[in-house]
Amino acid sequence: MAHSGGTEPAGGPATDESASTAEAVSESDTPALQTRVAVLEAENRQLREEYARARQTTYRRTAVSLLVVGLFGIAGGLVFPDARTILFALGGTGIFAGVLTYFITPERFISAQIGGRIFEAVRADREATIDELGLRGEPVYVPGDTVRLFVPREANAPLPEPISDLDLFVVPEDPTTGGVAFHPTGVPLFEEFSDTLDQSPGTAPQSVAPVIADALVNVFELADGVESAVDTDTQRITFEISGAGLGDPTAIDHPIASFLAVTLVETLTEPVAVTVTEEAPLTVTCRYGRED
Repeated sequence: MAHSGGTEPAGGPATDESASTAEAVSESDTPALQTRVAVLEAENRQLREEYARARQTTYRRTAVSLLVVGLFGIAGGLVFPDARTILFALGGTGIFAGVLTYFITPERFISAQIGGRIFEAVRADREATIDELGLRGEPVYVPGDTVRLFVPREANAPLPEPISDLDLFVVPEDPTTGGVAFHPTGVPLFEEFSDTLDQSPGTAPQSVAPVIADALVNVFELADGVESAVDTDTQRITFEISGAGLGDPTAIDHPIASFLAVTLVETLTEPVAVTVTEEAPLTVTCRYGRED
């Protein structure tokens, strides 16, 4: 007891003093940390704004360059009568392209990383729904008033009839053909893609495949390169993709695979099942038509 009583007076003041010192240091550091955080947030905001301005400047410089080429073409047509037709055509094309480029300059840029994070939230909800309902069938994109991604309750189950207007939860009289019908992420992409077309890509797989492969690269910039191959005997269309963006491309209803499948459903008016393999290169295989 004597030893214990002798220790308390010696340790108590030291402990209190250490705690007070730590608290004082913490309180003195808090304003500095808050100031540092505020500075970093301001710097990040400034960097984002400068990046957007740099992208806009690139577009606008391109527009100005096209306008200059157009004006030189018009001026050349006035100076050189023999080549007037060609120079006027070149000048008119340059001016039109310059004006169009200037006015379609995006006001806001969203990075692929942010887009991928947004898709991850959609993916999590869909995977959770499939797990909660115990769905075991292979997802199939089916035609209708709008294309839907149908996930059957049972593996190898037939598609529900009719498939033209499916609710989110498909509960037919035959429970083996039930499941869930999601709105695919590829539908708005297909609508945007349709607005860019001068003419229909056709209804043959051989004509549709290269067009939508090109759209992934040059319209949506979701990939660096896409090669397509069509096998009508097995009703398979294979896309080899390099530089895919927006998160995990093997996830259910990933925008790349979804756009390819939705466009094939819309143009071929057939159900489409998708298989994605993440080997080099990334491969998306679309199987169209009804299978027994």
